[in-house]
Amino acid sequence: MNIETNNGNRFNWREKLTKSYKKILLGIGGALTAAIPLWQIYVVETADVDVEISSIRRIDADDFNVPLDTDELMLLEPYIPESLLYEYDNNGNRGDKLDYPSFTLDVLNKAFDKARLDFKNISSINADLHGYLNELQRYLDPTNQSFQLSEFRIRDLRLWNLGNYIDDVEALYYESHLLKITRSYSDMTFNESNEPYIDEQALSYLLLDIEEDITDVISESGARLEHLRDNLRGIESQLDKLRHIQQTQYSYFEVDLVVTNSGRASTSLRSLALMRVQISDDNYVDIQLTMDDFSHQAELEEASTNIIRFRSAELHTFPKADQVMINTFWGSTGRVRTFALDTDLNVHVSNQIAFVDNLNYKIMLDKLRDIASNTDRS
Repeated sequence: MNIETNNGNRFNWREKLTKSYKKILLGIGGALTAAIPLWQIYVVETADVDVEISSIRRIDADDFNVPLDTDELMLLEPYIPESLLYEYDNNGNRGDKLDYPSFTLDVLNKAFDKARLDFKNISSINADLHGYLNELQRYLDPTNQSFQLSEFRIRDLRLWNLGNYIDDVEALYYESHLLKITRSYSDMTFNESNEPYIDEQALSYLLLDIEEDITDVISESGARLEHLRDNLRGIESQLDKLRHIQQTQYSYFEVDLVVTNSGRASTSLRSLALMRVQISDDNYVDIQLTMDDFSHQAELEEASTNIIRFRSAELHTFPKADQVMINTFWGSTGRVRTFALDTDLNVHVSNQIAFVDNLNYKIMLDKLRDIASNTDRS
């Protein structure tokens, strides 16, 4: 009887102790919860986004194509690759010439560089050809005792590399006949001193033919030279105007943003952003930006930093007044900042930098130089 009573008392004591222990734990937990500030709980559960402009670039559009619709620009056609002037099938076979081809400014600039080089080469070639012509005329002049016709040899002709100026077959024809006249000993007669007799009449006719061909080349290249000389400045002037049109109307902006999410929750930026170019307190231009590669760049993981690229439309799509302001203040006194939007419609405002291509890099470099100079002094 006493044993049962003792066992019952022991059970009640354990039960009371367990209940008291649970109350103590609940009290401690409540106290700890009450000790954590509400702002800390909020920060842990949300994103904290900071946006900084890394760079701004103004880029000429690739789709600005120009037809050869002036007499000056038509002169560039011989210097444009044939692959851009003709149709080609899937097997690479050339078809008909394109009726109205148009070309990028890069292609036209390269063609213009070739034309200028050709102008220099033609001048040099003409000088060489005039030298060959003068030498021929000395040999053909019977009164010139320093250049005897009978002494003209194949080495003189080969030094001129006629194949560079006239048809290769024609050049080889002249060489073979000159050899026959001056070295075909089996067909030649010899004088009393056993010296071969040179048929000067045949040699004279041969050199006269060569003289005629060289004169034709000089005439043709001279006309081409004059044509280029008269039009190179006109071509350059037109290309300058086209470059101005491309830069002021067919260019766009690329903006790189360094976006940092310091929070403990991920978020995403929307594809649309705004870049405001501030000219003065009440004078500004708003440029709409669209995110490149939205599907891969938009998401911002917690505690992460991403470089996100935005770009604008081409300037010719802007209102005329905005085009004028952008072209006037790009690279001068304008200041710019961006406004980005996340999926919760929170607006994130960037730092403000100059409206200049990559000036932010100069600012960073100047800061590094200052630190380096101070470090050297210490």
